[in-house]
Amino acid sequence: MENSESSVPGQGLITINPGLLGALAGGGISIDVFSKDILVLECIVSGTSFRKLDSVEPLLSNKVKLEIKREAKNEFDKFAVAFHFENQKVGYIPKNKNETIARLMDAGKSFFGVIEAKEWEGNWLKIEVKVFFKD
Repeated sequence: MENSESSVPGQGLITINPGLLGALAGGGISIDVFSKDILVLECIVSGTSFRKLDSVEPLLSNKVKLEIKREAKNEFDKFAVAFHFENQKVGYIPKNKNETIARLMDAGKSFFGVIEAKEWEGNWLKIEVKVFFKD
């Protein structure tokens, strides 16, 4: 009778790397096999007409990622959630669409935005974004 499994470590059906196995077991490495970004909102960025965006606007092209930051101490909106590009605040998730995302961020969840389109309409930079939940 032939044995298909080898008794020599690392020589069986699956090659085992002791260093990798140790790092996984010790928490030094984590693998998110099923991690994905989930689309949760499509909106137009609000407040861009109040921002000085002339210098950063050329860099805000389609598919550019925007960081999303919670502004819990915003005096105008207790659920304020802002879009940032590099160190520049670009605008906000509209007030009528931000509460759920704000509450999830307060609970430690992360989101990001991706620019889908933009155009100037007078002094207003109209930016269409998709907001994704980082799973």
